[in-house]
Amino acid sequence: MEKTHLIQRLKKPTERISPFSFGAGLRNGGIPKEGMDLLSKIWSFDYMGVAEFEHDTVPEALDKIWNYSNENHATKGLVHLPKDVYYICEKGTQEDVENIIQKLYKNEDNLYLKEPAFLRISIQGKDNYKGWLELDNAFMFFIEKEMYKKTLDLFNIK
Repeated sequence: MEKTHLIQRLKKPTERISPFSFGAGLRNGGIPKEGMDLLSKIWSFDYMGVAEFEHDTVPEALDKIWNYSNENHATKGLVHLPKDVYYICEKGTQEDVENIIQKLYKNEDNLYLKEPAFLRISIQGKDNYKGWLELDNAFMFFIEKEMYKKTLDLFNIK
């Protein structure tokens, strides 16, 4: 796996799609309207504040997940922390994904992320992030079980 540097934070869906989620970059970060209509029922994107999240990185990671899901190379799992963390990744990467999630919980500063993920404080209930999309290696993880289940359905992962 590549080094984790970019993690897009996800929140519960809102009534309407924010036109500012991706700053001055491509509209919806490059995600077509049809795709945003589907995704916005499952989660909303947090504004990350830097250009690396604005130009195709989010749709590229989603495309990778879509592709490995359609090729039946997707898997799912669970990391037991003070709150369970559910994840979706490509088969063969589970151990790396679990290690990254554990590092994010213990001390995310050791990962040198471009923007903080806030997993630990979200697990503690001090923030409203419920899911994350890791952009460098195309995997997702959630502390919100309903959001996780809807994402499994979206990517047709059994």
